[in-house]
Amino acid sequence: MNVAIFHARSGTRVRLALAALFIGTVLARPLHAEFPSKYRIADLKALEAAFVDLAKDLRPTTVAIRTYYVHRPDDRRQGLVKAPVSHGSGVIIDANGYIATNKHVLDEPANNYVVVLDSGEKFEAELKQADLRSDLAVLKIDARNLKAAQWGDLTNVRVNQWTISVGNPFGLGNHDGNLSVGLGTVTSLGRSLTDRLAENRNLQYYGNLIESSSPINPGNSGGPLFNVDGQLIGIVTAIETSSGVNEGAGFAIPIDRNTRRILETLKTGRRVKYGYLGIVVGDTDASNVRRVVDGRVYHGAVIQKIDLQDGPASRGGLKPRDIIIEVDGMPVRDSDHLTQLVSFTPAGEDTVLTFLRRGVKRKATIQLGDRYKLLGLVEEE
Repeated sequence: MNVAIFHARSGTRVRLALAALFIGTVLARPLHAEFPSKYRIADLKALEAAFVDLAKDLRPTTVAIRTYYVHRPDDRRQGLVKAPVSHGSGVIIDANGYIATNKHVLDEPANNYVVVLDSGEKFEAELKQADLRSDLAVLKIDARNLKAAQWGDLTNVRVNQWTISVGNPFGLGNHDGNLSVGLGTVTSLGRSLTDRLAENRNLQYYGNLIESSSPINPGNSGGPLFNVDGQLIGIVTAIETSSGVNEGAGFAIPIDRNTRRILETLKTGRRVKYGYLGIVVGDTDASNVRRVVDGRVYHGAVIQKIDLQDGPASRGGLKPRDIIIEVDGMPVRDSDHLTQLVSFTPAGEDTVLTFLRRGVKRKATIQLGDRYKLLGLVEEE
């Protein structure tokens, strides 16, 4: 069976004996004891009512997004043609009309964006800015006094907490803004899908994702993932599926201080600047993942290649096979963690890297470069 990752843009005897004893005990109970009492049902109804109220509270923070390609055909006698391209979801992050979504929801050839509120009102939206690396974008509509989502934070998210997804699966809310609400749990934290989703690992990053069992289907991309406090903890971005639809494994970009900084930058129309070393890194070999140096245990990430010969790492004296174990005193867990730590350190800032070279601990102070500039994606400013 082929499994694919899609953007949501669319002591054996003793054990057996114990098990038999347990089953026998259950079957020996009176049947009436298996039915819940009226008090248990009342508890369930109270819980159900709480979720119903929560859904009513969260839906106005979420929008449906419809994208179009508007162009003039070769026959100049015809007017502009508006062709639908895709649909997705978004979440209101500012009451004055700012909406966060995924960049891939707005990708070419789309050049016209329509936002549908929970009320059914439709607005043409302006793209303030989109960021390829984070797959985030911010739209602006001419509206005021909207209901903005309340910020949550990844540091407070735990596995098996309830999650609520709100979105526009299959474009069902395109017409009237009647969005779908689903309930699930956090099934895992820290998922990395960069290898599966990124067309170019230098340009795109899908790491540290929240995995959730909340129903997520094509069209949920860009929509919110909430906790039971009604706080925004993630922005839905992908599903893992063998059928093309929800199979219980959806993924969301986590909300933390770095994500909020990216969104605030995009709101202003400015591009995001990511720190960059100019290296290719990988995880250390399993046999060497625990390295004891100076009485301390280190993990780290190994430099596989110096990608830019005149880049920050090269100028700082780093070499292939060096193992970076700390960034500004923060222990490095693995290659994905190193990518996070470097990317979210402002470009141009001096950073102290601690690394191992043939088992000897060393330090280097390196001024991080601007990823997009060093890769030639933007002109000098």
